[in-house]
Amino acid sequence: RYFVDLTSMKEHFRSKVHKKRLKQLREAPYTQEEAERAAGMGSYIPPKKVEVQTQPLEEVMEMEASS
Repeated sequence: RYFVDLTSMKEHFRSKVHKKRLKQLREAPYTQEEAERAAGMGSYIPPKKVEVQTQPLEEVMEMEASS
């Protein structure tokens, strides 16, 4: 997403919408293999969790570069 300014982006990162989306992204997407297992063509193995991080803020990067 694109934001008008840094303040808007920081506000979005603290919002419920952003946190909900991060939670959705933690689960790996469905694969054909998983679909076949769910249809009874093998043993069910629950999906693995993926580590998702919020993108770094430009402000923080600028502060590190100047020091």
